[in-house]
Amino acid sequence: MKPELTKLLDAIAHLHVIVIGEAMLDGYLEGFSDRLCPEAPVPVVTLKNRVYVPGGAANTAVNARSLSANVTFLSVMGDDWEGSQLQQALSERGVSTKHILKASNRQTLTKQRVITASQILVRFDSGTTDAIDADSEQALIEKLELLFSECDAVIVSDYGYGILTQRVIDAIAQLQQNNPRVLVVDSKNLTAYRHLNVTAVKPNYKQAVQLLAIAPLPPLINGGMGGSPVQSKSNLMRKNCSTSQVRKLLLSPWMLKVQ
Repeated sequence: MKPELTKLLDAIAHLHVIVIGEAMLDGYLEGFSDRLCPEAPVPVVTLKNRVYVPGGAANTAVNARSLSANVTFLSVMGDDWEGSQLQQALSERGVSTKHILKASNRQTLTKQRVITASQILVRFDSGTTDAIDADSEQALIEKLELLFSECDAVIVSDYGYGILTQRVIDAIAQLQQNNPRVLVVDSKNLTAYRHLNVTAVKPNYKQAVQLLAIAPLPPLINGGMGGSPVQSKSNLMRKNCSTSQVRKLLLSPWMLKVQ
């Protein structure tokens, strides 16, 4: 590893980082299959192991903690078995669940995958994806206001499942304006954060294309009889963007305005 990168990673240690977003429970139901179901042409899977790990913003919190950051995780989950399992998984990985709110009117977001022979056969998603209620929203904002001035950085992990409401986003914007911190946003709807003083964003290819207001290219480019190798999305973006556009996105993404 390059010394510069090592130095950068070491600098994260002991920083106070707030992570806010959708807490999810990722489940992996592992087994084997050696026959088809007589009722339908689908495999019968004999389960041998069940693994539950933090997902979504909860995984982001675990990753920050693994870099030795002091993590405060803010989210809202259901008062259910899945929520308890997620809290246990977070605690086992050194992430405090002290500031996670429980709401009786919500189901904890859960994604369960059935795996055999290292292949995912199916994924079952469950949990509440509507916006959090007014009481939970206010409690979340109050925790943000209490903790924001004590942190070094804030990571927003917004999957669009109801935690980052407009009021919560506006509260972050006001706090950031009054007391700027390193603010990193990963969201399916990055334009919702364009009025924040954001330090960095993590768009995927689709989001980058939307921000730049350019047409996406197909994933494959034909190259004669034998064809050509699959083009990476980063290469496609470079082919479809001017140098100034790429620089504008990477260095000053929040100068971009939706036309």
